[in-house]
Amino acid sequence: MISVDEIVKEIEKRTGVSREEILKKIEQKQKELSGLISEEGAAHLVARELGINLLEEIRRKLEIKNIIPGMRNVNVVGRVFRVSRINGFKRADGSEGKVANFFIGDSSGFARVVLWDKQVKILEEYVKLGDVVQVFNGFARENIFGDIEISLGKYGGVKVIEDSFNLPSVEELNRRFFSPQRIRISEATPGVFEIQGNIVQIFRSNYIFNVCPVCENSVKEVEGKFKCQEHGEIEAKPQLVISTIIDDGTGNLRVVFFRDLAEKISGVSANELLKIEEDKRYEYLKKKLLGKEVIVSGRIKKNKIFDRLELIANAYKHLNISEESKRLAKEVELKLNSLPLAWVKL
Repeated sequence: MISVDEIVKEIEKRTGVSREEILKKIEQKQKELSGLISEEGAAHLVARELGINLLEEIRRKLEIKNIIPGMRNVNVVGRVFRVSRINGFKRADGSEGKVANFFIGDSSGFARVVLWDKQVKILEEYVKLGDVVQVFNGFARENIFGDIEISLGKYGGVKVIEDSFNLPSVEELNRRFFSPQRIRISEATPGVFEIQGNIVQIFRSNYIFNVCPVCENSVKEVEGKFKCQEHGEIEAKPQLVISTIIDDGTGNLRVVFFRDLAEKISGVSANELLKIEEDKRYEYLKKKLLGKEVIVSGRIKKNKIFDRLELIANAYKHLNISEESKRLAKEVELKLNSLPLAWVKL
């Protein structure tokens, strides 16, 4: 919730009414309503009487789907529908740090909010699963999975808001964004989806990229040393990236596997692949992956460089004939139930 002090400052700034006069009006409003309203509620009523509807202004804030990488001063409202553990780590200089994150969503999309060190108190003491929050003064970037990530700068923060703004529930947000709908590749559009098909091509590359062991952001080597923007000079951690083409008979789609998912689908770790000569890695992975039938889910987005759609995988599983048979039977049953009775008899 927006604090009384913040509401008073906003009224003072917009109307020129003195702080003392505003506080007096808030007190009077509480007395008028026999103390049945909180001080914050009374402050909102006073603001509205003076032509300022702060809750409505929050309601009109940026939709999550419209956040783009590089955007500063991000101000967005969403429901907290996933919360991570709080993880401790040690920096190169020996100091201790903390990191955690939570996901917010609205009817248009979702974003991950990353918290470092003192910011972790937001999850420890303030925000909980299911809360509707306003994230303000954030900085947006795209992570390797194609999802939006919001970091809080020096003046950034998170406020809990009492109004639900008709946001989807925790269950609905998890279903919508982490239990994606199965589609045919020929139907692919930008969004979060699941596809089933065979790996028909492996792209040649080094297959290894380096990340910071603390924040896991990608880092580059400069003069024999790796530096992270957040954590300075670090000892880089190797990770896998494997680009493939998956075909389901209706079309094909480039699908990229990163990190643990790349290791899981290939059956080899980044450190193990590093021991194989670079020019032999392609043949090694080709034998492991080519022809494999898989079910993959993730975010489909437009690759602007190549002007085509690609899927950044965030989960995959091998085809289970029994499970697929049950899924198809249920799908047929639902379709039959939706037909007019006369059609079913025919």
